[in-house]
Amino acid sequence: MTGRRVHLVRRDLIFAAVREAGRISRAELAKRTGMARMTITGLVAELIEAGLLAETGAAADGSRPGRPARLLTLGERAGVVVGAVVGGDGIRIAVADLSGRILDERRHPGGDPAELADLLAACTSQRVWSIVVGLSAPLLNGVVQPGTVLPGWAGHEPARELTARLGHRVTVRNGADLCVIGEVAHGVAAGRRDVCYLRVSTGIGCGLMLAGHVHPGASGVAGELGHVQVDETGALCRCGNRGCLETIAAPREILAALAVTYGEPLTAERAVELSRHDATVERIMADAGRMVGRVLADLANTVNPELVVLDGPLIEEGGPVLAGVREAIRRYAQPEVAESTEIRITGLGGRAGLLGAVTLALRATPTSRGGRTLSEISVKVGQHERAVRREVITDLLRARGATTRSDLVRLTKLPRAAVTEALAEMRHDRVIESCPPPVRSGRPSPAFRLAAPPGVVLGLAMDLDGLRAILTDRSGHRLAEGFRPLAPGLDGRVLIQAAAEYAKELITGPDAAVALSVPSPVHPLTGEFGARSVLPMFSGFSPGELMARMLGCPVVVGNNAQLAALAEARRGAARGARDVLYLKAAQYVGAGIVAAGRSYGGAIGYAGEIGHLTVRDMGPLCVCGRRGCLGAFLMPSYFGALLEKPTEDHLIALAAGGHGPARRALLDAGRLIGRTVAVVCDLLNPSVVVVGGRFTEPGPYVIDGIRESLQRHCAPSAAAGLTVVQAALGNEAEALGAVESLL
Repeated sequence: MTGRRVHLVRRDLIFAAVREAGRISRAELAKRTGMARMTITGLVAELIEAGLLAETGAAADGSRPGRPARLLTLGERAGVVVGAVVGGDGIRIAVADLSGRILDERRHPGGDPAELADLLAACTSQRVWSIVVGLSAPLLNGVVQPGTVLPGWAGHEPARELTARLGHRVTVRNGADLCVIGEVAHGVAAGRRDVCYLRVSTGIGCGLMLAGHVHPGASGVAGELGHVQVDETGALCRCGNRGCLETIAAPREILAALAVTYGEPLTAERAVELSRHDATVERIMADAGRMVGRVLADLANTVNPELVVLDGPLIEEGGPVLAGVREAIRRYAQPEVAESTEIRITGLGGRAGLLGAVTLALRATPTSRGGRTLSEISVKVGQHERAVRREVITDLLRARGATTRSDLVRLTKLPRAAVTEALAEMRHDRVIESCPPPVRSGRPSPAFRLAAPPGVVLGLAMDLDGLRAILTDRSGHRLAEGFRPLAPGLDGRVLIQAAAEYAKELITGPDAAVALSVPSPVHPLTGEFGARSVLPMFSGFSPGELMARMLGCPVVVGNNAQLAALAEARRGAARGARDVLYLKAAQYVGAGIVAAGRSYGGAIGYAGEIGHLTVRDMGPLCVCGRRGCLGAFLMPSYFGALLEKPTEDHLIALAAGGHGPARRALLDAGRLIGRTVAVVCDLLNPSVVVVGGRFTEPGPYVIDGIRESLQRHCAPSAAAGLTVVQAALGNEAEALGAVESLL
């Protein structure tokens, strides 16, 4: 970090401290920031000269003896932020000061690019720190896609165009993303980390917050819930597909149906009023709610949010739409997921997106940057600049691996002497170690990498065959591997104990850490199996605690598909991708999610449970107790017409041996998997779908089927940047994922 960067961070910190306090003295600033009085004096003078701070006259208030202190406040030129949202109902725009107080809020009809640019230009006569705009349209790599409720925006690149027009940097986000930010900052989702916001209006848009992070998707089109296909032969949608959710459950469709019944156009307000006493209207709106709830149940089973916030002109507390949504989620979501998913109506009166735009704009100001620094003051500010330099070098080595000293100088832009000094200190402290430099012409520069701490990491994966183990050092270099069969049908606790005994044999020396992959959801906070798991052997206890007591070292437990997804994203077929969906195509089908580079397991660990997505209401019985789940269509018994022995091994052997019907069966299985998980791709917008599992062993048949169905059934914007590939790590993926979860 350069001296200029440190200076700006310190200045932002002072700016934030004044904003939070309202009025504060220099002495109090020194206490809060940990900076020297001389540093405070220089930075305050700079900020006052720029008009960002102002100083009030000294006034005694009786709180302290001696000469009264002069107090600092935000100055007249501290500036504002601007938030705007553009939807089918027009433009909303708000101007707020740096404390977040709305100074001006307006609503305008229309909503084409020129109108928005004119409105924003009128707000830039004063100092504007940040402008954020939300559009009710999918933005694929920054370009508005066709088939939206804003046809005048199709093909535009609004962030670039508005920035060029206004001379200010403009951030443009999907409107639903801003809505979920607004709900978490100001609404019913305050304090929540796993949230789905659904607005059923001109279109049907969905904003996702996963583990505290808003999820825009790989190309920015996550949350296309309105274009989930629910009827392949249904009405043509503006996106080009048929039977999308919008064509059935959007308010315009419901109001059009009611207009036929009543012989006159109805407003949303009138329809809501009629639904309270008219059985026909109540039924139509409840059916729409059930259809929305049916899709939300798929979302709950695969993304596992803790809260779903509903918004829209036809939705009211106690109304038929809300009742239909709740009924469908109880019917189609897994019992534990349905019980843990709260459904609430927004209380922001249609302002969630606007408030989210203002909130996001405030995060881009020096006030916000300084506020973040305040919470980290013991780590980053108030220390000697040497510590900041060490942190920058450490982050770079963690991201790049082994790096030469000359490259560190070039990348950090620090003086060579400062880098040399920091490297010497870090090597002495055993934070880094020397390593062979890459082969280059000329005199070699010494190379360094982060030093691996002492101890080993053991990754264990439990499946139907047994236990697979991979032992590495703390940097992830493999030391040993092994496999041990397990007797089938044992009690879950006995299986966990067997895993612990096997781990004891493999671990040598102290400072060991262990991670176990299991074929069941695991709660991310408690580490326990669900009390009502579909696999009774894995329910009602904490496997990590049981193993840790036996081993005397920490044990982390995770779901097998989630850990396989992590391994494929870091070491396998999706290496380098940040948004990955892993599909385990086998008789026990499952999915793992990597969102923005982070493994995601859901609010209670049930994310990725695609085996229990409903394919057909009257389908075969599933182990979960419902009928027609995807997993039921992939069990060996469902391939009984082809198999003398109804086992997965026999099906795989037939297909590998060239048996045409068996290969067609795997192709169709892939088509069914792809058709069913298209909703997941519409929601998450991954860049890569990795297909693993035993069904991939005989050849590309199941992968081809998945690829075909995803291209056919996903929303066009989600399918555009989607790649489907075969997994690269084979049967080691889950054990490697267990290792990666500890590194």
